[in-house]
Amino acid sequence: MKSVPKDTRGAIVELLKKHKRMTASEIAGELDLHSMTVRQHLSILEREGYIHHYREKISRGRPVYVYKLTREAKESLFPNNYPRFALGTLDALVVIDGAEKVNQLLEYQMEAKIAKCLDNTEGKSLAKKIEVLAAFLDEEGYQVEISETPNAYILKEHNCALESIAQQYPQLCQLELSLLKRILEVPVERECHMPTGDSICSYKVLKMDTSHGVRK
Repeated sequence: MKSVPKDTRGAIVELLKKHKRMTASEIAGELDLHSMTVRQHLSILEREGYIHHYREKISRGRPVYVYKLTREAKESLFPNNYPRFALGTLDALVVIDGAEKVNQLLEYQMEAKIAKCLDNTEGKSLAKKIEVLAAFLDEEGYQVEISETPNAYILKEHNCALESIAQQYPQLCQLELSLLKRILEVPVERECHMPTGDSICSYKVLKMDTSHGVRK
């Protein structure tokens, strides 16, 4: 996870986290800086995806620009306890109802993800399904990269959003492989695996004509 930089832009991010929404003038006043200097930093932060702005009408005078942190900034720059909480919840479920209940819970969540993806991939070509799936996984925090060979697509995940949980509950990884197979409806092979020491997770998606069972 990234950390908030200890400089002017870092101070701006901290202010926006505290106050939720601020104008450039308000930020300049808090930091005792010129408004133009603050706007330059805001422009860089927005370009990097940490903030966004919108116009807000006020009762008198011209509309003002208001700045807020993006969801991505909140999740990547500020510590959270989500993975530890989720892991603790699964551990408690094992104690209360047994390991099989954990499997049922994880399978239920995976089915929900599959259903969501299938709504957007039904009737589409394999190339389009790969595109939709990559976008979905990116939203989940997996930092996906797609490459292509004559016989396959290679799907690389540069980040495992659930790595700490997968270390203790490896069935998550098997469920992910199942998700890919069911959404893409072609053979999928795991090539690299972060929990076993690889730097990424990657899958080979074979180019198959599922209606005839032959390579495309």
